[in-house]
Amino acid sequence: MTEEQKKGFFTQLKDRKVIRVGIAYLVIGWVMMQIGEVTFEALTLPPWTLTLLIVLVLLGFPIALVLAWVLEVTPEGIHKDPAGQVAVIPETAVVEPDAGAPPSIAVLPFDDMSEHGDQGYFCEGIAEEILNALCKVANLHVASRAMSFQFSGKGADVTEIGKRLKVRTVLEGSVRKAGNRLRITAQLVNTSEGYHLWSRQYDRNLEDIFEIQEEIADSIANALSVTLKRTADSSQQVDTKAYDFLLRGLSYFARQNIQDTIYARQMFERALEVDPEYGRAWAGLAYTYGFEQLYFNASNVNREEALRTSRKALELAPDLAESHVSAGIAHCMVGDYGQADTEFERAIEVDPKNYDAWYFFGRSKVHEGDIERALKLFIRAASVRPDDFQSVLLQSQLYHSLGDSQREKESARKGIERARSVLELNPDDNRALNMGAFALLRLGDTEEGERWMEASMAKAPMDSIVHYNAACFYALAGMTEKAMDCLENCKFKVGSLNREWLLHDSDLDSIRDQPRFADLLATFPE
Repeated sequence: MTEEQKKGFFTQLKDRKVIRVGIAYLVIGWVMMQIGEVTFEALTLPPWTLTLLIVLVLLGFPIALVLAWVLEVTPEGIHKDPAGQVAVIPETAVVEPDAGAPPSIAVLPFDDMSEHGDQGYFCEGIAEEILNALCKVANLHVASRAMSFQFSGKGADVTEIGKRLKVRTVLEGSVRKAGNRLRITAQLVNTSEGYHLWSRQYDRNLEDIFEIQEEIADSIANALSVTLKRTADSSQQVDTKAYDFLLRGLSYFARQNIQDTIYARQMFERALEVDPEYGRAWAGLAYTYGFEQLYFNASNVNREEALRTSRKALELAPDLAESHVSAGIAHCMVGDYGQADTEFERAIEVDPKNYDAWYFFGRSKVHEGDIERALKLFIRAASVRPDDFQSVLLQSQLYHSLGDSQREKESARKGIERARSVLELNPDDNRALNMGAFALLRLGDTEEGERWMEASMAKAPMDSIVHYNAACFYALAGMTEKAMDCLENCKFKVGSLNREWLLHDSDLDSIRDQPRFADLLATFPE
């Protein structure tokens, strides 16, 4: 057992009050023997009774320790602690690797066991915090949030989850939150046999939430024999009310539509009302402006706010990768590509497995017109998140720009496989429908591709990126008028169209000589 493992085991002994029970038992046992020595003779009991008392006290000591491990004393009474199972000691429960394959895990959103069932955002947030911590482990494959969170509340069998997400372990749990009190259970399950590798229950106050998350991540790392990397922001002292608003904001932001992006912004602003120095909330706020500018509504206000809020995030949380990613997006939006490069590179230096850093760095290079560099960055993004379809399908587009038809089709096949996997779990994933349509078109299945594109547009009639992608799709398919209709919708109806993409996107090459295209381009300032 390593020093780190010994430390983790000792922490569990303290948390379950095993040490306290052991000391108390020895004190009481000693007092009982002293009383026996004084009273047994006076009561004319035979000499062997004192010997029997000493033997019973000694035999009871290990029993008391075992009961202290298995049972938990709480204000609500004594109950069995799930952490008391024989196979729950994380330091000894090691997953055997399969033919050299690295360990892998899916983190499911925790079940909401609160009285009113209104803590779903908090349950998701705890799971996502643990997922993000595990993502920083160099030799651990972690299923993405987008994939693993599709199993929320579905009661799916862990064996089936393991097969569908290609992971060997699953973390699941529950949260009961009442005022300032938390009860969190967590268990790590082997997906091949379904047995528990580790489990634990925490009865703590709300302000202990950061410590609980760290303990769970540490225990998983020990169980999987991997090394967990601590980040500079993990020890930041945060007001729990501000953190609660942050989790609400992250929950909204993950839905990736314009209305929920606005809701997320409001939650980040509420967090900053509680704690104006909360750098992570500033980074979240900067993300909302950058994403609205990039995907939904290009405007001077969004550009300026993205710059302002990302500067504040960098000032207060310079060691947070998200601060630099948000700044990179903001600088890209104003055409300051040199500074955008600096920020994305710094984000990658802080967290080499940060998918957003690689992906948006690639998008920035597309804006700049550096296709070959963008391609390399998207390849890296796809390796960081092996179930992501976006970075793979964008590679197909860039190979088309470079005239490499073989790799264009190879990446299209790989991308459509990933998109179909996502849609199997979540048929409402509009991004998968929208981008997957391109792969189908590139592979010669124009009819199915058009069905996917039309379904995507019907689901998001006011989403500018959907309309822009539809314009590219129809341009590639030779449907010139439909392509121009979609571009004009982006500009005049939905209100967001990026000049750099119009200039550099090879998907639009077939319509560049159209008068309507020239007229549209003329509406942008030089």
